[in-house]
Amino acid sequence: MTMVDNLLSDFTNSNDLSTTSEFCHLYKNSNRANKLSQHERRELLLKDQKNRRHDLVDGFRDVAKIFFDDENVEFSESTEVLVDMDFDNIEEQKKPQTFNFMESEWFSEVPEDLEENWLVKLVPEGFRVLAVAKRNKTIIFNKKGRVLTLKTHLPGGGLTKGSGLTVLDCIYNKVSKTIFILDCLHWNTMSLLDSETNFRFYWLKNKFDENSKFVQTNKSFKLYPLDFFPAQRAIIQDKVFEPLNTENKVLCEGLAFYHKELHYIFEETPLLGWLFTYMLPEKLGLDILPENLSKMPNNYECLEKYVENLKQKNNQKHWRKSKQEKNKMDIS
Repeated sequence: MTMVDNLLSDFTNSNDLSTTSEFCHLYKNSNRANKLSQHERRELLLKDQKNRRHDLVDGFRDVAKIFFDDENVEFSESTEVLVDMDFDNIEEQKKPQTFNFMESEWFSEVPEDLEENWLVKLVPEGFRVLAVAKRNKTIIFNKKGRVLTLKTHLPGGGLTKGSGLTVLDCIYNKVSKTIFILDCLHWNTMSLLDSETNFRFYWLKNKFDENSKFVQTNKSFKLYPLDFFPAQRAIIQDKVFEPLNTENKVLCEGLAFYHKELHYIFEETPLLGWLFTYMLPEKLGLDILPENLSKMPNNYECLEKYVENLKQKNNQKHWRKSKQEKNKMDIS
């Protein structure tokens, strides 16, 4: 099944929305068995990416049609569902179509070309959301659909004259009321899906550097583009001790590692890696803040055992669910 087939399949299959999850389920998908190593899969995906990019753009046109003609949109990942974000003015939605973010894998195999061909973003604690600016309003979606409507200075966002479309992959931090921007899918009239990570990140940075109003909204929420830098151990070591947002001193919870040539795709990819901050000493030999170390589970030994425990828990959860459904059928 191709990436586009997977994407279209997601539109017709909705996940259970009654289960909550912690932030660790946003990025990583630990249940998929792969015979190839991460390194081998990374190499294959990079070779295949050029041939698939037109399919990516065509797939996004379908997604855009669902978003802006119907607006009954639901977010779905192969992992569990996000908890409610506790926004003001939560708007109930009917059963909509589904949409996937780009998802990472655990950064279990640190690539040899890490410092040359990878970029990293320090990510705060929060909830994965999509910010969509269109028709003079900016809508924030979580996995259950539309949760907040704002006005922003983004193209199409409502505070600046002119039409346009902006789609941003973000993390919402409830304590600071900040919408941290991870990635850019579309800006004004330009789709960035078939652009490499390096280009997307610099494009987004330049836009916010050129116009300081982009961080503002008509409510108490703010937009904040997350900084990116080469995945060099010395730079990461310095950055991990700095707050993500000096205004609110938001602490980093994990690191997202992007291959420079990665296009934005609507599925899990080994070209996007994830580590919790407390995993940095183990995987990269770096020091971390005591606050980060305190987040480590009491029974944590190493990343590989942690992932294996997650697999076992998920298998037990699926087994219990199947047994409950069987019992219900027996009763009826």
